[in-house]
Amino acid sequence: MPAWPMTGLAARLTFIVAAMFLAALLSLAIGARQDVGLQNILQLLLTQGDTLAHSAVHDIRLPRTLIAGLVGINLSLAGLILQAVTRNPIASPSVLGISQGAALGMALGLVFPAAVIGSLDVMAMFGAVTAGAVTFTFAGGFSGRLDSLRLILAGVAVSALAIAMVRFTFLLEDNLARQIVQWTTGDISGTRWPDAWPLALWTVCGLILALLLAHKFNLLALGEDTAQALGLDPRRLQLFGALLAAGLTGVSTAAAGPVAFVGLVIPHVCRRLFGDDHRVLVPACALTGATLMFLSDALSKLVNFPYETPFGVICALIGAPYFFYQAVTAREMGQ
Repeated sequence: MPAWPMTGLAARLTFIVAAMFLAALLSLAIGARQDVGLQNILQLLLTQGDTLAHSAVHDIRLPRTLIAGLVGINLSLAGLILQAVTRNPIASPSVLGISQGAALGMALGLVFPAAVIGSLDVMAMFGAVTAGAVTFTFAGGFSGRLDSLRLILAGVAVSALAIAMVRFTFLLEDNLARQIVQWTTGDISGTRWPDAWPLALWTVCGLILALLLAHKFNLLALGEDTAQALGLDPRRLQLFGALLAAGLTGVSTAAAGPVAFVGLVIPHVCRRLFGDDHRVLVPACALTGATLMFLSDALSKLVNFPYETPFGVICALIGAPYFFYQAVTAREMGQ
């Protein structure tokens, strides 16, 4: 798809930014406390106080909304990167088993705290990288003969194995079973500021690296032979891109659980709106991914009000139909 003229591009980016802020405001305004709504949310955000309403906004809703947006940015970028390095429109962290591998690493860290390396975030990243490595190995990615169909099949197999092992951990520690089950649904209701700051650091680093790699992704889209003729090492880029995507997925999964389909849906939506230039797609995916997660967080509070539905469930309800649509309409797996 050809890129939009700069005037049209600027208008679309402006629209996405405005939609993101409105969605964030909606996420902040909705909650169990009905006395804290849209009419006074801005006042509570901009003022200092020690009231229960002020505490509900600053200590509970604000970090939760921030984490939702950061997770959306990370998973959208991870999906965009995976689709770029594999040249496969169905590639995403959840489809390739990377999200499920991160979930397994996190679950094992919760059940066996003595085996935790560094922190639970590191365990989730280790699980994501391991699952991604297994998937790419079976698909021939590290031998320079990446097969798109085998990539998807390997991802399905790794996903099934990882989820089965996560469920097996329920039997190992009864006291943690409920916590793991709640976390695997994509529940962020208990997240606070200590959970947000490390995730924000990873998000900033990941966004900067993705922007630096954007031009190389454009070259790789021309074909591996053409990219190599232009001085690019495709295998090195594929390896680094896969590691970056796995890292972003791991830290997001540690914070919010294995949220599915965000990395699949957002890159396709952005390509339709902004074209195929990754220098534009990287910021566009970040903004659109954050917007989707803000809206999902708001909907998760409304579906069964005053109770909450895990926002991972909302994302799955949005993303699963699009996955089927993309799988049916794609002319070839590698196209």
